Amino acid sequence: MDKFIGLDIHSATFTLAVVDDRGELVGHTKRKTSETNLIEVVSNIQGRKGLTVEEGPLAQWVKLTLERYVDDFEVCDPKENRWISDASYNDDATSAEKLAQLYRGGYTQAIEHPDRDGMGLRRTFLHYRDLSKQVARFKNKVKATFRQGAVKTQGGAVFEKSSRTRHLNRLSRYPALQSRAAQQLEVLDLLEKCKASTRRDMVRRARRLDQQGYNIIHGIPGAGEVITTGYMAIITTPHRFSRKNKLWRYAGYANIQRTSDGKTYEEEADPTGNRHLNWVTHQHFQQVAQAAPARGDTNRFSRRYQRELDRGLTEDVATRVVCRKLLSVVRATWMKREPYRPTA
Repeated sequence: MDKFIGLDIHSATFTLAVVDDRGELVGHTKRKTSETNLIEVVSNIQGRKGLTVEEGPLAQWVKLTLERYVDDFEVCDPKENRWISDASYNDDATSAEKLAQLYRGGYTQAIEHPDRDGMGLRRTFLHYRDLSKQVARFKNKVKATFRQGAVKTQGGAVFEKSSRTRHLNRLSRYPALQSRAAQQLEVLDLLEKCKASTRRDMVRRARRLDQQGYNIIHGIPGAGEVITTGYMAIITTPHRFSRKNKLWRYAGYANIQRTSDGKTYEEEADPTGNRHLNWVTHQHFQQVAQAAPARGDTNRFSRRYQRELDRGLTEDVATRVVCRKLLSVVRATWMKREPYRPTA
């Protein structure tokens, strides 16, 4: 590579620094952020060139805009760039130059970003997750409004259209609360409609992107439509993880281990990782290790969970063990393109 480009980008402006293969700063530019300006600046850099930008809200947009104009493109993890984040002084110019130097030295850690179709699936799945949170939030708000009028709302009857009027009439002595509850229920109806539409859209996108992969993951116990789509949206491809423990770390189910002089002085659960994949995996765990046994079903994951508890492990540790097993099975079956095979 002849040129190494570090890009510090914001919605208003971007700063770009270029260092050569000897580590010398040979170019520096600050312009207003636009697709035209980015392409123009990068295209004018001569020789074989690579570009890196830190993960952020604009990283995917930069990838789609500039990837074809450079010989190598990388979105890197800002948490690993301590030279930048821990510095006593930083501005856009120094950040861009340091980023280019780290990239040149091979000290950046790349983050996988999918192509346009893959990003469409990921964004749709994340939108579905957000809608699900909003639905839960508004259900809590509705019940809180009824509680202020001393009206009990056990179960989900208050949300049913067939019994909604009856419940609202019980707030007739408190017009302000009645009006608030009615409007909250209208918003809830709209959220539920959007959630259902988004769910259909994300499943359609997942099937169109990789029908065989979808069927394989969906065939694993407990992997319904949302869980299957979540794995596909966040992992993108199982081949990006050369070993299963790398997937565990990405999902937040690995351990921190530090050794010195042949002795381990720190070993604990690693709290870092992709929170969305962590959520998907934990939802999968709940289906196979908790919901399934409650229904009288058995599978290798619920049996493994019980064995770990019988060995004396805490519920948290046993959960992490089973979540790692789930991730390993998803990776293996998806990578080999082989259906899940239950074991006795």
